[in-house]
Amino acid sequence: MNFRINMLTAMVAMLMLCTAPFALAQKMWENVSESQWNATFSDVFFVDEQHGWIVGSNSTILHTADGGMSWEKQPRQPLPFDIELKKVRFLNPKLGWVVGDNGTVLKTTDGGVTWMKKNTGTFTALLAVSFVDEQHGWASGDSGLVISTTNGGTTWQKQEVGTNNVLEGISFVDANTGWAAGGGGTLLYTIDGGQNWQFQTSATVQTLDALFMLNGSTGWAVGSGGAVVATVNGAEWAVQESHVPNSNGMPEPIWDVHFADEMLGLAVAEFGVILRTTDGGTTWAPLKPRAVGSRLQGVHMVNQNEAWAVGDADTILHSSDGGQTWNIVSNFPSLQAVDFYDDRLGWAVGLAGALMHTNDGGETWMPQNSGNVFELFGVGFVSETKGYIVGSNAALAETLDGGSTWADLSDPGDEGHGTAQRIKFEGPMSWRSAMGSYALSFGSATHAWAVGETGRVMHTSDGGQTWLGQDCDPGMTGAGFNNLYGVHFIDDKVGWVVGDAGTIIKTTDGGLTWMPMQQGAALKDAFALNEQKVWVVGEQGTIMASTDGGMEWTEQTVPTDANLNAILFVNENEGWAVGDSGTILQTADGGVTWLMQESPTMNHLHDIVKTPSGQLCAVGDSTTILRY
Repeated sequence: MNFRINMLTAMVAMLMLCTAPFALAQKMWENVSESQWNATFSDVFFVDEQHGWIVGSNSTILHTADGGMSWEKQPRQPLPFDIELKKVRFLNPKLGWVVGDNGTVLKTTDGGVTWMKKNTGTFTALLAVSFVDEQHGWASGDSGLVISTTNGGTTWQKQEVGTNNVLEGISFVDANTGWAAGGGGTLLYTIDGGQNWQFQTSATVQTLDALFMLNGSTGWAVGSGGAVVATVNGAEWAVQESHVPNSNGMPEPIWDVHFADEMLGLAVAEFGVILRTTDGGTTWAPLKPRAVGSRLQGVHMVNQNEAWAVGDADTILHSSDGGQTWNIVSNFPSLQAVDFYDDRLGWAVGLAGALMHTNDGGETWMPQNSGNVFELFGVGFVSETKGYIVGSNAALAETLDGGSTWADLSDPGDEGHGTAQRIKFEGPMSWRSAMGSYALSFGSATHAWAVGETGRVMHTSDGGQTWLGQDCDPGMTGAGFNNLYGVHFIDDKVGWVVGDAGTIIKTTDGGLTWMPMQQGAALKDAFALNEQKVWVVGEQGTIMASTDGGMEWTEQTVPTDANLNAILFVNENEGWAVGDSGTILQTADGGVTWLMQESPTMNHLHDIVKTPSGQLCAVGDSTTILRY
């Protein structure tokens, strides 16, 4: 009996030994989050309450036939070219046109099931289109280009307009009467279908990026510097005060405008700004809070209630109350950095103020409001509730409640004057207080460093209560004026900083002194196991290692020339690196050999971290989040 039990035990053990390598081999990276479109949306247009289209980069055309409940790509077979599509217009649910880069005009007569590319005779970018009936249409674009068609887009003729300024908006109300708007406040007017164009005084010198004519007398144009001009007689234009915010110290550019009637209108702008008027633009007001921080490039009011807005990072917003409130249908900004406090709690930050949070070890992620619209490049938590994020425009924000709310410690309009109370750059480094940060590293719960533009280094030794500037290049070698992209500290004393031109800077005394050197290719990240063993990664597949604390560096052989953006070692042997186009590399011998791993994404990956228990997490473009 004992012999049989022992034999059974041995067989089970052998089976486990045989299957263990197979089980380990089956461990793979899984995709937790990723956009389905990976596009920047430029325009949205609804021909009625049910039928709408969105166009954008990567030849993207989306269509809804159910009022936006669902969106599907058109055509079913991808278009045989990859360009940015700028504007879309339909006359009815079947007949429509799209224009874009390289002089592209696409036409559909079946609601977008199929699209026909038309010969326009130009490769100049087309930025706007207007059709008044099935035959008569106009398109405008770079270098003052206006082309017209009288046969539905089959053939196009160039019109002489008398300017080389870019024309980003064009709007016709009938076969004869139309307007065009563009660079330098240019406003053009025609009453003969474009055979002759006349200049109108726009009352602004700002570039006008969009134009909407409600009828033959009433219209609006919007553009850079928060510009809004309006006409009530089709001839004279007056400036309207947009009241756009100054998120980065300057008025936000306004990218599009649309009205439901003579009174109710919406305009969309940079940093997720939506402006609303109920009196024809006599007064405009930005909506608060912003639904997203991404640039919004297109807006369309279907009627007095239904409205849509689209923009960067797959952004689709919908309003059913005339633009007073907005629901996020889609928003997938790029994620640049990720940090786990423990095995459960993690945060990821990215562009347009993106902030994601998990409380289940990365299985699910939910957005949090960072209170910020800038590019966020670093995140770190010192407890379950207290954390910091850094980014462009000198952004530094603090949370004391696990990310539910954030307080901005910086002043985007500072311009180096030291107005942020808890951030101090003294003496000849004071101008760096206005620079952005590209990375953040906590060496301990009390000591952290953020690095960034033109040699910016700031340090906290009191858990984030105060931040002081440090000079990482007192010897003026030039390394300290390069952009710094990566920082890694193993404790409160020893750390490495890397950046442009192969910059590697090391400190062993918490930043009191620094040892700069330059190695060649731009470097994006560093990781150290201890004071002696450190690796750095960068452009063109660069991985370098040092076993003597950075005195000498050895370039390691890798099976790719893709840019590498982040590196992590689990122990002296097992290491990982991630980079552009979904690149994932692994080593099991300390970097002597690196092997390409199967990746579930083609999006650029920007960061990789390990939880205390050993799970790996990588983040990247289009809100890509991977787990291993």
